Amino acid sequence: MKFGCIIDFPSPSIESIFEQTAKIEKSGFDTLFYPDHTVDFTPSSEMVFDAFNTLSALATRTKLQLGTAVSDCHRFHPALMAHKVATLDHLSSGRALLGVGAGEKINVDMYGFSRDKVLSKLREYIELIRLFWTKKKVSKKSEFWGEIIKAFIQLKPIQKTPPIYIAANSPKSRQLTGELGNGWFPFVESPTTYKENKIEVVQAAKKIGRNPDEIDYALQMYVAIDDDNPEKAKKAVELFRLVGIVAAAKLNQIYPNLNLPKEFVTLKTGHNFDMNSDLNKVFSYKGELPESLLTDNLCIGTTDDVIKSIEKFKNAGVTHMAFFNFGPDKDKVFEIFRYKIIPYFKEEEN
Repeated sequence: MKFGCIIDFPSPSIESIFEQTAKIEKSGFDTLFYPDHTVDFTPSSEMVFDAFNTLSALATRTKLQLGTAVSDCHRFHPALMAHKVATLDHLSSGRALLGVGAGEKINVDMYGFSRDKVLSKLREYIELIRLFWTKKKVSKKSEFWGEIIKAFIQLKPIQKTPPIYIAANSPKSRQLTGELGNGWFPFVESPTTYKENKIEVVQAAKKIGRNPDEIDYALQMYVAIDDDNPEKAKKAVELFRLVGIVAAAKLNQIYPNLNLPKEFVTLKTGHNFDMNSDLNKVFSYKGELPESLLTDNLCIGTTDDVIKSIEKFKNAGVTHMAFFNFGPDKDKVFEIFRYKIIPYFKEEEN
């Protein structure tokens, strides 16, 4: 089991990111992720920093593996993305990874980018990035980026091909992960649905002759711990009720009798969420969700509760947990990971 941490987002300052990174490394985590957004899902007075500039700065301050959670296949030409990741790989001495997905409306549409044929675009995006990493020249007539003629980047990564983790939350994208991904990196999963959905990744890998054991089965996860007052930990992650509605298709899979309205399901996993037109509509449905939503699907409560939750996901096939630290005392949570949770799982493996 690998443990990752996703930096607070949005952030009050770049200094707070540096401070949090030091705590993450000291706590024994393996990987550090930063969301590649231009804006956040909900209005905030805090700042959204550029992911690759931030990760490049962190590369000089930490020995952790560094990556995005996640980038998209729209805002940067695949040659530019290949160049960004190759640069991060050099700055980090070979510790870069790329998390990539279909992209959200909030980060893409208002700038004039198109999300049409997104799965075909994502497939070609990944293929082209790897070509730019490994070939001297790339020539291809692309449906999405025009005619690429003997193009190249004048920097190859230290790793021959830095790992690419795909934020796959649908059957077709899970198939793509099995075919092309070094890691599967979904969000909003119960232990049961993770086990079910992992089968699709494994089958897709086997179908093309890949060894599915070479894929890192990761998961983005909220964590909140309070040994004195577990209810306080639960309140710290109330935001997940909003996230759950935005990911309505996933919640309908987790709770077959829930049947969230079609207007929410069409938001898919946040891809079509609009801060201006959808926020109030989504909040109005929050009270209809199962009371057990948070405890069923997140790692919250006491330290023992969180260990039991991680074990459930591990038994479901997760090999890499990437946590958003929701506190309520974030420093205390880092201490608990350092002295109790991470040692528990490392000793269990030994």
